[in-house]
Amino acid sequence: MKKLCLFVVILSLAALLMAADTVAILSASKGKVSLERNKQDLKFKKGEMLQNDDILRTKAESFAAYKFVDASSLIKLFSNSVVTISATQQGNKLNKKVNVDRGSVLASVKKGSGAFTVSTPTTVASVKGTEFMTRVDDEGNSTFIVTEGEVELQVKSTGQTLSAAKGKTAVIGSKSEPIVRDSSKDELKAIEQAELEASKSSESSTIRIPVKDEAGNTKYIEITY
Repeated sequence: MKKLCLFVVILSLAALLMAADTVAILSASKGKVSLERNKQDLKFKKGEMLQNDDILRTKAESFAAYKFVDASSLIKLFSNSVVTISATQQGNKLNKKVNVDRGSVLASVKKGSGAFTVSTPTTVASVKGTEFMTRVDDEGNSTFIVTEGEVELQVKSTGQTLSAAKGKTAVIGSKSEPIVRDSSKDELKAIEQAELEASKSSESSTIRIPVKDEAGNTKYIEITY
């Protein structure tokens, strides 16, 4: 009952934040990470409110993570990655999209929380509740490593659809036929595997909600769930 009440509160807060163009919250950053909004680089820190079409970039040996405001999805960016963030409100759910231009991105998505898609130069991946790694190389070739649930994939150039379940890896090349194969034991790098385990072992999450006092100053309320 307590979790249900918190979920309702989070959905209500998410709707309010969406009205203010806030779609996600930066939960972590390490090393050289940049945030671009309207073609301008912004100064930021942990807890930064992210808006539609914000672009996050990580350099070598750098890391960033963010959560969408409905607390349903955690996105982790590894070194040399570029991601564009977007979401739209539909009823009491948030439809979320992650555009991966380059790099390695881990997505952990809860069931029943609205549509979730990952778009790469070659592919659109759709999920309803799962955990998977997306990789895009410099040629735009896309690799999807599924560790939980199932991912539906559509090849942009042909419209062909395929699916990859837990333990499978899908490779959609810009100039080759798409394939789905068994994931190998060394498919994930050590740091990626560590972050995957950290996501599974986490028992609670915290979001910071901005509120303004009578003087117009912004303060933050933290909700742990």
